[in-house]
Amino acid sequence: MTISSLILIGASTGGPGRIYSILSALENPFPGAVIIAQHMSAPFVPSFIHQLQSITSLPIRSVDEPQKIEQGHIYVCSVTSELVQRSGEIWLEPMEEGDYPYNPQIDRLFASASFLPAVLKRLGVILTGIGDDGAFGSLSLYESGGKCLFESEESAIVYGMPRRAKELVPSGDIGSIDEIIERIKDFGGVHV
Repeated sequence: MTISSLILIGASTGGPGRIYSILSALENPFPGAVIIAQHMSAPFVPSFIHQLQSITSLPIRSVDEPQKIEQGHIYVCSVTSELVQRSGEIWLEPMEEGDYPYNPQIDRLFASASFLPAVLKRLGVILTGIGDDGAFGSLSLYESGGKCLFESEESAIVYGMPRRAKELVPSGDIGSIDEIIERIKDFGGVHV
């Protein structure tokens, strides 16, 4: 395996600004890999990536075809995608079009991470958003030994997704966006 830590970020309403804050705080080199599932129509993803690339020197890739996960890279899902292990390497693969209520579906991404080797450190982060996408995926991730972190009610623009995730994973941590940024830095290995 070429990576030691994997940070999964799920967000919906109000998420782009939060993701902007997180990525702008990450220094290059960054030992971890970051995968982002922001609810957004696929045609808008290239513009979103272009905006994100303007605030970080870390390489950002759109996931519209299979991608091998590499440390220090950021991946933005343009469609519902899942993580798989092939020949000892971790890949992120777009799914065939299905009846997913959101694009991309956070639950599917997070749940797929629960099948990765336990030696890989995994952190699932649920940011602001309406609804409950990411809650069941967070539960799967947590039950497989992954860590979960949810944006606090005081910090979130919309507390729907983090609240539902916290209900399903009561042992998950809660933090403001600033605390989440510091946790991601620590988890990615920057402060170790």
